[in-house]
Amino acid sequence: MVLHKSRRPWELQALTRARPISGPLQSEFMQIAKSVWRRAGQNPDLFIRIDEMLERIRRERGSGSDFLDLKTGRGGIIEAEFLVQALQMRENIWEPNWERAADRLRERRVLKDAEAEKLKEAYRFLRRCESVARRYENKAVSALPSDPSEQRKLAIRAGYDSFEAFQHEYVDARDAIHTLYERRSRNKNL
Repeated sequence: MVLHKSRRPWELQALTRARPISGPLQSEFMQIAKSVWRRAGQNPDLFIRIDEMLERIRRERGSGSDFLDLKTGRGGIIEAEFLVQALQMRENIWEPNWERAADRLRERRVLKDAEAEKLKEAYRFLRRCESVARRYENKAVSALPSDPSEQRKLAIRAGYDSFEAFQHEYVDARDAIHTLYERRSRNKNL
């Protein structure tokens, strides 16, 4: 099947979350999707392509401030998602739910227990930050506010006494994700 060669990495990676909704061809769709996805996971340059895609997203969608870019910045939400999806593809773990996928990677010893827990904790924290910002803005949010007074308000809405306390946990979460991503991608053992 040539289908996987004509697809972009993000299209193949997105199959990680594919779920049939309805229709008579549900099982056929899933068989095709899993077959294409499985083959893509064995591609020797899978991690290089995913890393290149991540860098392109940062250039095109980022604000230019790694710290503020909650989603696209180093150690951000997308980096955590790409890491788990790449590992899933490599290990042939079909699981649309990100957290359950991380658990399955831990069960297979692809991630150490401590790595999986730290990754999940950091990811949940960033998702909570996104949710707090989204509720206040009433729109999709991919970055922290640049205005220091708005940052302080966000920290308080998130349950912190000060922006400094929030910032400490935020930086720790981002560092945890990025450290694991870098360790896996540099060794090509994602």
